[in-house]
Amino acid sequence: MPHTYNWTSVYQDYFRQDALQLLAWGHQDICSQRLDDLEETDITGFISEAIDKRLQSLSIPDRFDRYAIKEDNPSTGENRTGKRRRRLDLVIERVQSGPRPRYTFEAKRLRHNSHNMNQYCGDEGILRFVKEVYATGYPEAAMIGYLQSDSAIYWIEKMKEVFASDSRLNIIKPLEKQIVLRSLDTWVSEHLRLSSNPITIYHVMLLCYLKNQ
Repeated sequence: MPHTYNWTSVYQDYFRQDALQLLAWGHQDICSQRLDDLEETDITGFISEAIDKRLQSLSIPDRFDRYAIKEDNPSTGENRTGKRRRRLDLVIERVQSGPRPRYTFEAKRLRHNSHNMNQYCGDEGILRFVKEVYATGYPEAAMIGYLQSDSAIYWIEKMKEVFASDSRLNIIKPLEKQIVLRSLDTWVSEHLRLSSNPITIYHVMLLCYLKNQ
C-alpha cells in the first residue's frame, strides 16, 4: 500500500464511523453470552461471525454492501512469510476498485490480576502500530479492550498511567474521550511511528461480562 496515498479524508468522511458501527453491531449481537472467561481469539471469532451475519442481512443499510470482514488476517512485512506472518485480529475492508481503505483492529483482554494494560500497550498491542507492523500506510487504526473485569474508566486510568511512563509509545496527542457512536465507549490518542508518520489510534472499550453477575 503506497505511503503517499492520502486516506485522511476517507476515514474522516465515513470510513471510521462505518467500521466502528460494524464493531458495535457485532458486540451487541454477542453481548448476552458469557464472555468473561473466554480467550481473546474466542471473543474476536464471535464478533467476526456476528459482523458477517450483519453484512449478509437484508436489513442492513445499502452503504454496507461493499464492506467485508476479515479475521486473523495475515500481515505483510517484517520479512515474515507463510505461517510466520503476524495475524491481524480484525480488519474491515471496503471492497472497491483501486486502493481499498482498511480499518485494522487489535484486541486485548483486560482482566484484573491476569491481563493488564501493559500487555494492551506493549509489543503485542499499541506498539505494533507504532513500529508499523500493522496499518502501515493508513492514518488510523483501533485497539479493542475486552473488559472482563472492572469498569471502562478504571482501565482508561490505567492506560493513562502507562502512557505517562512508557516513552516507546511516542505520544503526540494524549488520550482523550471522543464520541464516534453513542453506543461505544471510545477514546483517542495519536502516536509517532518509526517512519515519522503519525497514526491516530481509537481505543474501544467493550464490556465482556454481565453486569448482574
